[in-house]
Amino acid sequence: MGLFSRFFKNEDKEDLGSPPPEVLPLRNDLCWCDSGLKYKKCHLEQDQDYLEKQRQKALAARKACSPVFG
Repeated sequence: MGLFSRFFKNEDKEDLGSPPPEVLPLRNDLCWCDSGLKYKKCHLEQDQDYLEKQRQKALAARKACSPVFG
């Protein structure tokens, strides 16, 4: 990737969904969205997907900023 393309690359804004609360409930607690369902049946999978996407995005940013030798 050249210097010119780094400045003008098209960055699509990826929708990560709604962020989960800072402190997540345990699996068998009631969900944070007040649906009345247990967390494991309501938002557990969505929150895990959201957090995984954030980790992947941070890892990609870290790799993009690392020095290249050789």
